Amino acid sequence: MKVPFWVIDTNVLVSAALTSGGNCDRIMRAAVEGRLRLAWSSPILTEYREVLSRSKFKFPPQVVSSLLQIFAERDQVTPRSLDLKLPDPDDEIILATAMASPDQILITGNAAHFPSNLCLPVRILNPIQAVGLLEHL
Repeated sequence: MKVPFWVIDTNVLVSAALTSGGNCDRIMRAAVEGRLRLAWSSPILTEYREVLSRSKFKFPPQVVSSLLQIFAERDQVTPRSLDLKLPDPDDEIILATAMASPDQILITGNAAHFPSNLCLPVRILNPIQAVGLLEHL
């Protein structure tokens, strides 16, 4: 059986770290268990690290490092160049990475930031939809 290859938006990772047992945490646990692979790019990993290190979250550096170890070297992709403008320009690297990933699936808690008419062929899922999909794997 093929293991799905997804990209997660930064808000999914932060939510997983903040809410044990929630949908985002369930997605991350599935990645740790090998039921899915998390595609990432160097700019995304930089964003993850920067956001998780913000003082408002109060995550110790060792917790941030531990969270980022989930992203395996073999799952790194090179983002595609985009010729479009998303509502939040900071999200363009997330979409560009999803476009370069094998399954072209992006999990986000902010679907409004990724209008489907601009994001095709990437499939945009919220965490509830993603967990539903995982339950069928």
